[in-house]
Amino acid sequence: MNHNYICPHCKGQLKIDKDIIFLTKTKNGESALVLISPEIGNYTYKSHPSVKYEDGDHVNFICPICYENLDAKEFESQNLAKIFMIDENGKQYSVVFSKIKGEKCTYKVSDDTFEAYGKNSGEYMNYFGETSVF
Repeated sequence: MNHNYICPHCKGQLKIDKDIIFLTKTKNGESALVLISPEIGNYTYKSHPSVKYEDGDHVNFICPICYENLDAKEFESQNLAKIFMIDENGKQYSVVFSKIKGEKCTYKVSDDTFEAYGKNSGEYMNYFGETSVF
């Protein structure tokens, strides 16, 4: 799986080697670089040991290249971020994910595809015209 992950603003590459890199910042001003697994549905991440984001923290994801906030502004929720993924065939998807620490939900969306991942994925299904099965 050699997908590219792209900033929707500057179109810069966010993936290096085996990680997607984000600049993150909480509402109370704590910031850090965070490395996230590019495997959709895998919620492991790496950060400096001093980073102490707690479950429930609202974390903003920012492009480390252009410094634009990656909020998924097309949805009414303040809790979703978005980047683009381009697969090995060149097909582009939006990858939308929760900005709430500990909330496991990710959506892979294109014109003809909708896939939901994570135990909390039912939380935001209504933004995609889908209904939860939970």
